[in-house]
Amino acid sequence: MLVPISRWHSEDIDEQSALLSGWQQEYRQLGCGKFAGKVASVQGPQIMIVAEQTNQSLHQRVAPPAGSVVFGLVLNNDTLQIDQRPVGAQSLIVLEGGRTYDLRTEGNVELLGLSLDAGLLNSHRGGASGDIVQRALGCGVVPLTDSAGAMLRHFWLMVSHMLHSQSNWPEEMPLSLLTDTALNNIVLALNISAGVDIPAMPQSAQRQVRVVRQAIAFMRDNLANDFSIVEVCAAAHVSQRTLQYHFESCLGVSPQQYLKAMRLNAARRILRLISKREAAGPRQPNIADVAALCGYEHASRFAGDYRRQFGVLPSETMREGAQTLSISA
Repeated sequence: MLVPISRWHSEDIDEQSALLSGWQQEYRQLGCGKFAGKVASVQGPQIMIVAEQTNQSLHQRVAPPAGSVVFGLVLNNDTLQIDQRPVGAQSLIVLEGGRTYDLRTEGNVELLGLSLDAGLLNSHRGGASGDIVQRALGCGVVPLTDSAGAMLRHFWLMVSHMLHSQSNWPEEMPLSLLTDTALNNIVLALNISAGVDIPAMPQSAQRQVRVVRQAIAFMRDNLANDFSIVEVCAAAHVSQRTLQYHFESCLGVSPQQYLKAMRLNAARRILRLISKREAAGPRQPNIADVAALCGYEHASRFAGDYRRQFGVLPSETMREGAQTLSISA
């Protein structure tokens, strides 16, 4: 039976984040310029292969489907960080389904992930291999030896080529066979790399993540209100200097820059919803209304900030509507 490969091109981060069924994802664009993203995927009985490309600095909150384990590699050299752990060329990403992770990307990032049914790991949970797999699940990012990294990268690049060059998954490599091969290669790579130290995440880094999440939750809940960074600090129970340091360490931006990006991302989301909605009353919100909803007092300042962030004016986003997402064969 032919298994179709799905591919999407997107110019909107909300559309990009909603493309994967069963995943809970929230993206915010932190870098300035037009967003361009691609997603390709294919689904089998116990495996889902996902490739994603993005071109902007993003903050992503990602939770894979419960009952799955995702193994991934970065296929290029741009920056990715997961819960403050840097992902290098010789790192294996290991994400547990149902758990939420914070991802920070910078520049053009190309990822390939294999989402496997967690039940497949049961045969490897006993003995030394089981301990190694369990350790990987608790870390999120696992350093590999050069030989293990090269082996997995060769396999990943083969999978990526098939995903991007075919309309349907090749019949000569059934997804059931690929699933077994992938799992065996992953466990082998983890065993080869068992002697490589996985640096423990220091308590200070854990606290930074916790403080930043508290601050972001306060910002999100009060987005339409006029509040100061001092109030954000009070909600997160830290000083301004500490908050500044934690945001720059976790996300590469100041709290003020993040708040502005959050307001603008929310505004973009609202503008696109308005553009898709049928007239539901005597008056739809206009750009000035959207600016006020997102904490801007002056529509002109909002328009200037919006254009710097996304490379287009708010009015252009409203005209784009649903036309920015295209599906390719």
